[in-house]
Amino acid sequence: MAKRHLQNWLRAYLEFTRETESPDAYHFWVGASIISAATRRQIVLDMHQFSLYPNLYIILVGPSGARKSAATSIGMRIVDEMGFKKFADKITGAALIKDLSEATIKFVEGNTVQLCSPMMIYSSELGVFLGTDAYSSGVIADLTDLYDCPSKWEKKTIVREGEVIIAPYVNFLAATTPQTLKDVLPVEAVGQGFTSRIMFVWAGSRRKRVPIPPWGSEYEMIKNSLLKDLEQISKLRGSFQFSKEGLAYYTQFYMSHPEPEEEFEDEKLRGYASRKDTHMLKLAMILSLADKDELVLTVEDLQRSLDAIKWMESGLPHVFAGHGSSNSSQDVVRIWKQVEAGSKAAGYISHSELVRRNYANLSAVDLGKVLDTLRQGGAIDALLAKDPRTGRYENLYKVLDAQFIRNVLGSKPGHLREDD
Repeated sequence: MAKRHLQNWLRAYLEFTRETESPDAYHFWVGASIISAATRRQIVLDMHQFSLYPNLYIILVGPSGARKSAATSIGMRIVDEMGFKKFADKITGAALIKDLSEATIKFVEGNTVQLCSPMMIYSSELGVFLGTDAYSSGVIADLTDLYDCPSKWEKKTIVREGEVIIAPYVNFLAATTPQTLKDVLPVEAVGQGFTSRIMFVWAGSRRKRVPIPPWGSEYEMIKNSLLKDLEQISKLRGSFQFSKEGLAYYTQFYMSHPEPEEEFEDEKLRGYASRKDTHMLKLAMILSLADKDELVLTVEDLQRSLDAIKWMESGLPHVFAGHGSSNSSQDVVRIWKQVEAGSKAAGYISHSELVRRNYANLSAVDLGKVLDTLRQGGAIDALLAKDPRTGRYENLYKVLDAQFIRNVLGSKPGHLREDD
């Protein structure tokens, strides 16, 4: 095939988005989703008893203003320019089946004709897209089934009886806040089938302020190269193989990887942990495709994948901070942020001010329990002193651990840095 225009597609995509406000983590996973969509089910990893495709389910999570939708919109413009089939309406079982049936395409190689139904499912607002009835309506069950890319998928609806989708290949990309995530995915569902298939990408805030993102010949050239190389990636066909060293590395990882309950104390993360090997292989294929046409998984591909997954995992506790068994976890998040804001503004926040701000949600006793949780966790400190603003003696709180809730993920892995 023709020589690539870019040394590494994902690294170039991060360069293309460097002067935007969205965090690198968002841009990286959006970029990975674009490469995945480009393969259109034509790339596979044969695991003998089953086939593994590089499709991804990704949800960007962060507070309002973290620039989640800004990151996805840049990626979706690339998807639109490439002409990839996209589903972006409010999802229902009937609508999904209709669009998938219309997405079927044909590939011809010699005397062989292959049909498949690739689609990018996208939502900038997960709550609007899925709705609070996503579980009861069966939509979540449908998305769970489609993740595994069956050779055919049959679904009956009131409107369509026995519709068969040939070789579906679904990528899912969405954005949401932690509160909306809790509304859409009830506590009891977190950690189960659907959520265990999702890469939840957290960032606590935008990375910088950019009044007007720059544009010019440099960005136009990068964009054109991104599109050209993506077109080349979309023409690749075949099955990935492990290099000898790559197979040894993956085998060692699989055999030595801790059990889910050993890796994560939080039960909500154990479903994800049980599928970590699958996530690793899917992303390794994408990272390999980002810089070469050869369908060989090397040690470097697998190491890079694991590094990126660890980068993503550092934010997982924050994704589900509000998914406790009661509202107390939501209260911890809210009150920590109030202490953080007070610390930045005046160096502290008083106990009486916290009572005034939270009386509608918490009694004084419950507020004390939340503050005690934050103190024991090393997130905040309290000092009995005179409040300079009121002259009264009371507890004054300040933040000790600035990363307790607000975690703008650590530095991106070395292989994604421009100077690597």
